[in-house]
Amino acid sequence: MNSQLEELENAIHQRAQTLADTHLQTAKEQRDKILADSAKRLQQQENRETEIAKAAASQEYRRRVQASEIKMQTELDQLRWQLVQSVLTDLQEHFQQLSSQETTDLLKQYLKHAASLFDSNDLVAVVNEHDHALLAPKWDEIIKNIVLSSTTGNFTCGVLVHNQADRIRIDNTFEGLIARLENELYQIISAQLFASATPTRNI
Repeated sequence: MNSQLEELENAIHQRAQTLADTHLQTAKEQRDKILADSAKRLQQQENRETEIAKAAASQEYRRRVQASEIKMQTELDQLRWQLVQSVLTDLQEHFQQLSSQETTDLLKQYLKHAASLFDSNDLVAVVNEHDHALLAPKWDEIIKNIVLSSTTGNFTCGVLVHNQADRIRIDNTFEGLIARLENELYQIISAQLFASATPTRNI
């Protein structure tokens, strides 16, 4: 009787040990799976965060490059404008020197051209103060059918011709010529100054 009980107890113990080992192995496997899944999720999360960080860094880099290029383009545009204005200033000085050196001949050409555009002879010529003092004493020798105005004009050089009613004007002053040729002059000057310029890279 005691032998049977001992056998039964041993069998129970062994069964319990076997079940315990089985559950322990299952628990270990589940633990390993949980750890592996957790590590995989963590790695995926790290990868996502890394990609997000890379995208944000790339976007910030592009933003800074674009801002830098916009600033550079603005500075280049300002430089271009300054260069164009410098050329126009030099052109004005050259035209003024040319006008001073050849005032009479140049004005004769302007005046004859203006006279040919009017049907009437009641024409008035306006020049600047410098040219007026130079031309007034010999005006009759320059042209007969145009009266020299006693009022001087506030322009660099050249002549402004109008009829007595001042309804029709022929503006051959430097400023008038520049205004008429402005677009063409800017194109010519820009083409000469920036012919070899390369556009900035688009981002």
